[in-house]
Amino acid sequence: MIAILTHNYPSEENPVAGLFVSDHEDVIRRERGVPVKVFNYPSGMFPMTKAIKNPFKWPLFLDYYVTTPRRMRQDIDTWVQQQGGQLDEIIAHWWIPNGMFAARYYDNVRVICHGTDLYLLQKYPWIARKLAGTARRVRSWQCVSNDLKRILLEFYPFIDEASVSVEPMPWGKMFVDKKLPRDNKLIVSVGALIERKKFDKLISEVAKVADLKLEIYGQGPERGRLEKLIADLGVADRVSLPGQVTREELADVYNRAALFVLLADDEGFGLVLKESQACGCRTMAYVGDGMADTGLDYPLRRDEPVAERIKAVVGA
Repeated sequence: MIAILTHNYPSEENPVAGLFVSDHEDVIRRERGVPVKVFNYPSGMFPMTKAIKNPFKWPLFLDYYVTTPRRMRQDIDTWVQQQGGQLDEIIAHWWIPNGMFAARYYDNVRVICHGTDLYLLQKYPWIARKLAGTARRVRSWQCVSNDLKRILLEFYPFIDEASVSVEPMPWGKMFVDKKLPRDNKLIVSVGALIERKKFDKLISEVAKVADLKLEIYGQGPERGRLEKLIADLGVADRVSLPGQVTREELADVYNRAALFVLLADDEGFGLVLKESQACGCRTMAYVGDGMADTGLDYPLRRDEPVAERIKAVVGA
C-alpha cells in the first residue's frame, strides 16, 4: 500500500491543479500493482511563498501547520486499518509542507522536491536548519531536476547522495504531436499567474515585436495587473489571457503554436516545457535552474535580449 501526500490536487474548484500528481498516482498503480490513495490537504493560501510575507496570514499558517499533521496521520492510519494491509511507502510531494509532516511520524517516507519548497528554504535558511532533524528521518528523496538535487544536498550534506534520485514527473498521454499546421506568429506560455512566472516581462518583450501574438494560459492573483499592462502597452489585439483550460485543449494550443516561452524565476523543472515539446512545439526559457534539464530548443541567458531572440527564432 502506498499513500501519496499533496496540497495541490484536482478539485471541483480547480480541476487542473496538480494534475501531475494524478498522473503519478496512475503510474504507481499500474507499475507496482498495489493499492494507492492520495491524501490532499490544501492550505488555502496561494501562492504560499507570497502568503508567508503577510502577517495577516500568519494565524492561518499556524493553524495549518499545527492541525494538518495530526489529521494526516489519523487519515493514513485509518485507511491502512480499513484496507487490512501494510503501508509500504508514503510519497510526499513537496518537502514543505507534506514531507516534513510525514517524516514526523513515519520512517518510510519518500519526498519529491518540485522547486518551490527548496527555493523557499533559500529565502529563509533558518527554516532549513529548523527542519534538519526531520530531514534525517526521510528514507529517500526525488528531485525533478539536477539543480534541485544540488540545492537539497547543500542544505542537508548529511543526506546520502545515493538516496537522492533525479526524475521529472510524468506528463499526460494527450500531449502528442498531431502534425497540424502551425501559426508562425503565435507564442504561448502556461502557468499560474503569479509574480515568479514573470509573465509581465514576457508580455513586454512580445510587445516589442510587431505582428507577434501571445497567449498565456493559467489563472492567479496577477491577472488584473497583467490585463492592465496589456492595455497600457496597446497590445490587447494580439496578447490574451484565455484563463485555465483542460489538458486536451492545452495540447491543441501546443500543436498550433510556433514557440513556447517561459521566463520564470526559480523554476524547479518546468513540466509545461516537456508537454509542449511532446506536441512538437519548440521551447525557449532561461538556463541556470531546473528548466535546463528539459532539453530546451533555445536556452536563454538572463542578460540576453529576449525580444530579439524570439524575433530571430520565429522569423518575424
